[in-house]
Amino acid sequence: MGGYNVNAGNAVFDGTFYNGVAPRGLPTTVISWLTNKTSNVGVDFTIFKHFTGQFDLFRRKRSGFPAPRYDVVLPNEVGYSLPPENLNSDVTQGFDGLITYSSSIGKVDFSIGGNATFGRTKDDYIYKPRFGNSYDQYRNDRTGRWQNVNWGHHILGRFQSEQQINDYPVNIDGQGNRTLLPGDLIYEDLNGDGIINAMDIKPIGYAEGALPYFNYGINGRVTWKGISLAFDLMGAGMQTYFRDWELKFPFQNNGNSPAYMLTDRWHRADPYNPNSQWIPGTYPALRKDNTGLSVFTSPLSGNNRNDFWTTNIRYLRLKNLELGYSFSKTLLQKVNISALRIYVNGSNLFSFDNVKEYEIDPEISAGNGLVYPQQKIYTLGLNLTL
Repeated sequence: MGGYNVNAGNAVFDGTFYNGVAPRGLPTTVISWLTNKTSNVGVDFTIFKHFTGQFDLFRRKRSGFPAPRYDVVLPNEVGYSLPPENLNSDVTQGFDGLITYSSSIGKVDFSIGGNATFGRTKDDYIYKPRFGNSYDQYRNDRTGRWQNVNWGHHILGRFQSEQQINDYPVNIDGQGNRTLLPGDLIYEDLNGDGIINAMDIKPIGYAEGALPYFNYGINGRVTWKGISLAFDLMGAGMQTYFRDWELKFPFQNNGNSPAYMLTDRWHRADPYNPNSQWIPGTYPALRKDNTGLSVFTSPLSGNNRNDFWTTNIRYLRLKNLELGYSFSKTLLQKVNISALRIYVNGSNLFSFDNVKEYEIDPEISAGNGLVYPQQKIYTLGLNLTL
């Protein structure tokens, strides 16, 4: 609604205190509901009585996200901007499916199956009619692009000697490379201007702290004469983890650091001889509050990202494993019991992943790693029906 807001600021004129009023701006009259169009194509099937499955392709387009036409210039004296309109849209699309094989061999019944889901969201249209230059459009145009793309620097390698640093033509640290040491990271100069800064970043990963774009699972079950064995494996990919703080900065907050960062690093053969040979390692030489150009003194602040400290996570976890035994009804009838089953179960027993070297769990989201991992749970129980 149009009108004014009272008590919006105040002032004193000629010794008298006055409450202010402020216009609410133009009434919002051109905005409406978001529209949602969902489509799905799928197939369910059974083949030779043993194979069953289903596959689906899905797509959802949402149109009419509110946004203002900020490029329409209003004089500052107006005191407000244009109201939002239904301008932006996005599209979520992907596939999911599962397939199961069930059969028996003699008295052994078994089944095994797998499932997978892939889905991503991209901005179908984002209102931004003008760009200042080609780089502005490359970096900030979101129309037709996937959401949650991880931007950062690409690392070409490591400096192997002080002479290589002295001869390197690209200014990495903003100080003529005078702060660099052997083992430090070599950043790619994407635009070729001889300086590493925010103009040299590109897509290096996926979303952080969100659901992985690709999820899958494998499950199976075997039964024989009352004995049953069942398992569930779950996995994921296309998710990025950025190591930060305690996993990146030596002695962060005057605390300790992971042992691998302190031992597997570039260092002098003799720590008391500054002219002794450099010994290579995985991590740059230790400096208090500096991980060898994981932070810049100039021209970037301390939050630059690169593909040395980011990992596109892949994992497969044994989520559940259960072994059980069901007593025969013939035996149970003698003691007036309808059914009795005993079992032992384990959850989150182990995983195959690409982050074990960092001593973290693949499903955590905290960049410093200071959270509890998935807990292993062991259960021994019975199901009794009288």
